[in-house]
Amino acid sequence: LRTPIAAMQRWGFLNLRGTADEEGSIDLAEDQLLIGRTSKCKIRYADTTVSSVHAKLSFARETGEVWLEDCSVNGTWLGARRIGKGKVVRLHDGDIFSLLRSDSGSTPPQYSYSIELLARSGSAAPRPAPNDEEEVFSQSLPPRAYSAGGGTP
Repeated sequence: LRTPIAAMQRWGFLNLRGTADEEGSIDLAEDQLLIGRTSKCKIRYADTTVSSVHAKLSFARETGEVWLEDCSVNGTWLGARRIGKGKVVRLHDGDIFSLLRSDSGSTPPQYSYSIELLARSGSAAPRPAPNDEEEVFSQSLPPRAYSAGGGTP
């Protein structure tokens, strides 16, 4: 169930991927969204394998770019690749990220999300070609996209 938010503010959706009783969608309108166990996280889990602040999603309104920071020692994955604590990756429409991985390849990742970005004129960046993957993982978050208060930079 999606919570109504003014369309002008909304920049996308975060879709929880899992079993039928775990599925849902969160409107993305804020410039930052924290995922973890503490009360300051918009998405909270009681599972102790999830860090206090496990991951941070940041949106740069000027460019329309979305960034995911891995804040956990237990790991955050973009697709099948571990991001690494303190590292930041750019997300593209349709990307799937997860907070924890299963030990077996046959079990789906725990706490998995897909990002659904709303179209913005001039801001939609194409998904990098496979040979650009290393460059994407080495990028750092633009300073203006990071806002300590969660407000517009």
